[in-house]
Amino acid sequence: MENVTLTNVTVSPNCLAEKVILITGASDGIGRALALAAAKHGANLIILGKSLKKLESLYDDIVAANAPEPAIHPLNLQLIEQTQADELAQCIYNMFGRLDAIVHNAGISGQITPLEHLEPKKWQEVIHLNLTVPYLLTHSLLPLLRNSQQASILFTSADEARQAKAYWSAYSASKFGIMGLAQSLHEELHDNTDIRVNCINPKAVRTNLRIKAYPGIDPLTYATPEEIVPYYLYLLSQQATHLRGKCILFPV
Repeated sequence: MENVTLTNVTVSPNCLAEKVILITGASDGIGRALALAAAKHGANLIILGKSLKKLESLYDDIVAANAPEPAIHPLNLQLIEQTQADELAQCIYNMFGRLDAIVHNAGISGQITPLEHLEPKKWQEVIHLNLTVPYLLTHSLLPLLRNSQQASILFTSADEARQAKAYWSAYSASKFGIMGLAQSLHEELHDNTDIRVNCINPKAVRTNLRIKAYPGIDPLTYATPEEIVPYYLYLLSQQATHLRGKCILFPV
């Protein structure tokens, strides 16, 4: 996929009005910041995460901001199978009848270690959450996306999707896989649907995943999730309908 760097994006206050958007990994970091901002810009959200307590806290913040009331869907994605993905699709259909966007934000870095020391269970956890889960959810939710006039699927990529790093084999493999999945899906959909498929590479952002992976680096040197949220909002809005089959980079 071609890299495209977004610069100087601006969005209107109601750029996501009436949009039905699913955000995975909404409990923390980028997902939480995006959910709060998207709701403030008018989106009807399905916030999905493992921690019900954190989702309820996010719900309270969204409602306190006088934004549309979100739907909470607590789910441990490490344990998800196709049945649970289908049940999520049915819930969204019952509530909204369609889905305008998926943001595949949930992910883990996993065990950072030489391959010979990488436990098979840890390998499977990373591949499942970072690659298999986006497949399962997209597979189940595509019919709902087809019910939207301008749907968007945003996968989360990383620098490791183009240049693998020593000791990051599981993570790198999962992100190479995401790029392949996204590109293949784009080729399937771009000529016969209005569904836009893109990848997002947020690079170094001040999240728990990044801080845990690089404990020796001052977190204050990283961009905050709030700093990159406007780019997500732009990509989810009608302003970005020309971007299809791209890997989006942010200048922060």
